[in-house]
Amino acid sequence: MSGVMTDRDIAALAPELIKPYDPHNLQPSSYDLTLYNQLLKPHPGSTIDLDFMEPGDHMDRFDFDSYVLEPGDAVLGCTVETIRCPNNYTARVDGKSSLGRIFLAVHVTAGVVDCGFLGQITLEIVNHGPWRVVLKPGMKIAQLSYFPTNGSCARPYGSDSLGSHYQRQTGPTPAAGRRALIPNAENT
Repeated sequence: MSGVMTDRDIAALAPELIKPYDPHNLQPSSYDLTLYNQLLKPHPGSTIDLDFMEPGDHMDRFDFDSYVLEPGDAVLGCTVETIRCPNNYTARVDGKSSLGRIFLAVHVTAGVVDCGFLGQITLEIVNHGPWRVVLKPGMKIAQLSYFPTNGSCARPYGSDSLGSHYQRQTGPTPAAGRRALIPNAENT
């Protein structure tokens, strides 16, 4: 197998890759992911210095039934689905075209799901458009594509030596602070 996995490939491996799995969310070469019922909203006007504080200290976590995302606003959300990438697969999260066409982005820079990852996918949801956009739990928010690698990776995500801060994340997860992102930062 090479290239992106097709609907047949995903369906055959779905029990070990995606939980919960809904065959209605299967697309020709991707799987539609749905929005979890919890968001993180940044405190407006906060300053985050990653050398000294955690970004999560500047966000409010809340459950929602419906949330209006104003033009220019951003929230962290996550998928209902827990995703697994075996050591010989990587995945990519992208927005759905119907949402992109109203200028709603679901990830800012974090589209790659590394080999070895297990957890819900945190989404950086930004309204770049001129309209107020209503977010609802369970809505199709993103799509996931799987890619087989050319072999198993030597150090999968979650390996002790990598400091994989988001392994087994549940709920929307804020960024790790700078100390967590720089090797041996505890000595700086």
